[in-house]
Amino acid sequence: MSQAAAPAPDAGKKKKGKGKLLVILAATLVLALGGGGAAWFFMARADAANAARQKTAGDHGAGHATGEAVEEEAADGHEPAVVALPTFTVNLADKDAPRYLRTTVSLVVNDTDKAASLSGSAEHKPGAEPVRIAMARSAILELLTTKTAEELMSAEGKTALKKEIAVRASKAFRFTVNDVLLAEFVVQ
Repeated sequence: MSQAAAPAPDAGKKKKGKGKLLVILAATLVLALGGGGAAWFFMARADAANAARQKTAGDHGAGHATGEAVEEEAADGHEPAVVALPTFTVNLADKDAPRYLRTTVSLVVNDTDKAASLSGSAEHKPGAEPVRIAMARSAILELLTTKTAEELMSAEGKTALKKEIAVRASKAFRFTVNDVLLAEFVVQ
């Protein structure tokens, strides 16, 4: 009888080993499916956001202030970056009452290296780059002081202003400013 009892514990170990293997396989399958589902979810959201941006750009006729398409930015191989300028506070050109504009402008350029050099965070800074920021600020200040509150209050006025800022900043920087972002815009 002792011989018959000996094989029983070995059979129990084999069943436990298969059970652990099944649990590990099931856990691996759940993790793989979960990771794939999460990746699909986030990629679908990104595609939907890109499609919405392209549709909005097509509806309004100008996704970027200079009219360049998003596909052209990606084709250059450069990642877009932002050059933040200090807040502008200017007197507007209204004749009937003194009015002021306070706005924060950021410029989107198509190269992180150029943006970093203009922002002062690059490792090597040529001496002319702070001058370019000063030239761009001066050109934008001159532009803002020619505007009236009525011009700036409409959506079309803001769009036109963004295009004009992009043109003036592009001339100062000597490379293309793709878009202008207005983070703050207060007319009093």
